[in-house]
Amino acid sequence: MSKSKLPGSGSRKAAMLGSVFSSTFRRPDAETKANSMAHQLEQMKSEIALLTSYASDTVYRLRYETMSYDYISQNISRLLGFTPQEMMKLSIRSLILETRIVTNGMKTVDTFEDLEKKRKEGDVNKWQADYLMRTKDGRKIWVSDVSHPWFDEHGTIIGSIGSLRDITDRVEAENRVKEELSRIANTDALTGLSNRRQFFSFLEMELKRIQRNSSDVSILLLDVDHFKRINDGYGHDVGDRVLIELAKIIKNALRETDFPARIGGEEFAIMLPDTPAEGAYWVAERVRLAVLKHGFEVGSDKEPVNCTVSVGVASSTMGNDLDASALYKMADTRLYIAKNTGRNQVSVDEILHTH
Repeated sequence: MSKSKLPGSGSRKAAMLGSVFSSTFRRPDAETKANSMAHQLEQMKSEIALLTSYASDTVYRLRYETMSYDYISQNISRLLGFTPQEMMKLSIRSLILETRIVTNGMKTVDTFEDLEKKRKEGDVNKWQADYLMRTKDGRKIWVSDVSHPWFDEHGTIIGSIGSLRDITDRVEAENRVKEELSRIANTDALTGLSNRRQFFSFLEMELKRIQRNSSDVSILLLDVDHFKRINDGYGHDVGDRVLIELAKIIKNALRETDFPARIGGEEFAIMLPDTPAEGAYWVAERVRLAVLKHGFEVGSDKEPVNCTVSVGVASSTMGNDLDASALYKMADTRLYIAKNTGRNQVSVDEILHTH
């Protein structure tokens, strides 16, 4: 006997399947769309927050009207010590102690006001500035700021979007390199004294200073007597050692404020700030006598060599409105007199002191 189907059972199954499929594939309504977009937006925010937390840079959005941040990433706490909430209440200008570079290609922006004006006029696109900034705990660090314009819905520039990075180590390394290059450029390689270029630069500055303060400055020019005999008799290595020791003797005979230099060859110069001609003469005598008494080592198996120096003295008290070149020529004239009237002596003004 065959089983009979209940009446209407097939139609009920079809209705149930239709209900399931229709609910699964029906077009989403506005609320569903909104919820989906909100979920995606929150997920995107979480991903951005995660990325910025692992990034080395601090990301921000700065509004020009208030010069305060609308948004700044959590990394600002590691950079400056402030929380994002604290930074949003601060003006960035209050933290910047020095602006080192603000450039945009061939353009240069000197001030924030100039930058904001050019930005609002659409005259500046991407730019970079290096700032010396104050941290929350009072330290000073260098920060590189790279940013782009931030536009509103009408296309008007209302601020900037960019990133901040700690470049203190880089700036300090650059400064060390600059200082070393400057030292090399202005230092005599053999003796370690300043060179001719540096001497004249300092002398010019000192002459300008004394014109304002009505004080004196004197210079000494020293030349090693018969230095060629030392080179020819003992060799240039010994000659170099004599010059190195002579530089030490000169430094030991001076005040900290005095400025010795090797002008070239066996010739040295000394600038004596706040020193009139008479005082300069006695400094020159002290140096001359120290050299005379010193035995310069030329080798372990040889007797020390004695040498002498001739000195010319010139002072700003000998003439008015002298420049560095004129004062140097006066000292050089006195040095010529000292060397050609017996050597091992100091010549100053019209008085020749012979020893």
